[in-house]
Amino acid sequence: MTEMNKKKLYIWRLARFLHSHGMTTPVEQLAAHLNHNGFETEKGEEYKGGRGTHKLVRETVIWVRDHLGLGEEESGSISLAYPNAEGEFPYEK
Repeated sequence: MTEMNKKKLYIWRLARFLHSHGMTTPVEQLAAHLNHNGFETEKGEEYKGGRGTHKLVRETVIWVRDHLGLGEEESGSISLAYPNAEGEFPYEK
């Protein structure tokens, strides 16, 4: 499994847990989770919860829905798990 797919799998599994318990975590906290668990950006840096982290969440939604073929319901749990700083859910559903 590629490092990118490991990150996506981590984000997806955490989203499923959060969604099943009616919880969310801000994307900035997701960045902290990723960093704490040894994940790095493609440039080998820590995540900061900015544009790169948002892009990774969006790519995870698309990966689960389109590449794994698991549909809107499964990818929707990712979309609704990680609000941005304004409390919005900007990810493709």
